[in-house]
Amino acid sequence: MSLIRCSSCDQDNSSSLVYCSHCGAILSRHPQGEGNPPLPASVALAASRVQRSYAAPIDPKGERSLFSHFWGIFRYLLSVAIGVAVVLALMNPKAPIPDSRPIPNASTILQQNILGTRGVPVTLSQPLINQALAQASKISWTPLFGVLPMPEWVNSSVILSNDGFTYLVIINSFSYPLYLSESFRLSGSSGQWNLIPESARIGLLPLNGALLSLITPLIRSCSTPFSKELQVLKMAETLRIRSGYLDLIARP
Repeated sequence: MSLIRCSSCDQDNSSSLVYCSHCGAILSRHPQGEGNPPLPASVALAASRVQRSYAAPIDPKGERSLFSHFWGIFRYLLSVAIGVAVVLALMNPKAPIPDSRPIPNASTILQQNILGTRGVPVTLSQPLINQALAQASKISWTPLFGVLPMPEWVNSSVILSNDGFTYLVIINSFSYPLYLSESFRLSGSSGQWNLIPESARIGLLPLNGALLSLITPLIRSCSTPFSKELQVLKMAETLRIRSGYLDLIARP
């Protein structure tokens, strides 16, 4: 069996080998010229590794899998949906402004009508209720975990309709106004009246299903200054909501 001498380290190798078994250099089948001295073993080894990396076949770029293709489309659509939702939530819905002509001592009048009258029919007008809300004490919320800033209450009002009403609230979040609204439907019977949430919005963004339950506690908390009055309404003998008015007869 013939031998091939490595031109880099002078090691004899079998003619069947391509790389030197000692230094890893490529074995030349041609005699080395006299003017080309053998390379040092370390240099030859590095050169052979570089040659191998260049000589290695390059895998063609595979096509994207069907999953990655649809995942890219999903992420794009999700980002668009989130962007649209944020824009809608920050918009002013320009809801109809309830009649809010000044009524002095509206809060006191409302309390006297609900708490002071028993067994006598009482009618509360929408302007009276809204003026009482405007004159009530400022509403504040406890920060979550003592770190996250809570929104600042600006004002609230109601729009009375047949068998229900819409509660409108404006809050400032990071110095930007947010317009919240939720519609309730009156249900129940004497002594067991309830308000059932039907729909809600943040700006122009509608909230339904599970999202509706996220805004209801905030909306309800805006009526905290009138908790006693609301309890009387809940236990009233008769209760009716019509366009612009609320009729009740409190239990004696």
